[in-house]
Amino acid sequence: MRAPTAVGERALEVLGEATGAVIQDKHGPLYWLVEVGSATSWHLRGVRVLTELADERTYLGVPPVSWTTGPRSHWRVPLGRGRYLTDAWRLRQALAEADRAEYGPMPEGRQLCYRCQLPTDEPIPVDVEARANGVGKIIYACPTHAPLYPTDQQPRPLTSAAAAEHEGRR
Repeated sequence: MRAPTAVGERALEVLGEATGAVIQDKHGPLYWLVEVGSATSWHLRGVRVLTELADERTYLGVPPVSWTTGPRSHWRVPLGRGRYLTDAWRLRQALAEADRAEYGPMPEGRQLCYRCQLPTDEPIPVDVEARANGVGKIIYACPTHAPLYPTDQQPRPLTSAAAAEHEGRR
């Protein structure tokens, strides 16, 4: 199982000592080892089951057991006696909790990605667009484009009536 850095970090906290061995690659994602076939049909934002399908192959570089620190790929949770595989059900629960904590509730239906303009089943909220009526529109991204959303924008001023009253503009 591969999870984005932020979700993976939270899942590690939730699992605690119940986690098996975990690899962290040089780009940040975390990889748990689970029993083959135990994690099919998971639908979590940015989480991927690494598998070999007829039209897809996935490779994971496994670092030597002595590599336990970064910046290159390393064992975030080293292999050890009784610490190989993570129970898939516990991992799913931890990743689902981390997903909700990191991204909030899953919106109903498919959402368009701000960048590729394609519908995604894994919408990640990246911003809120201010509107004149004070109700913001949530901007979504697919897992591929969420990390690319520009974060250097200036903060938007609050325009709701409650904000105006709070700031003494009313």
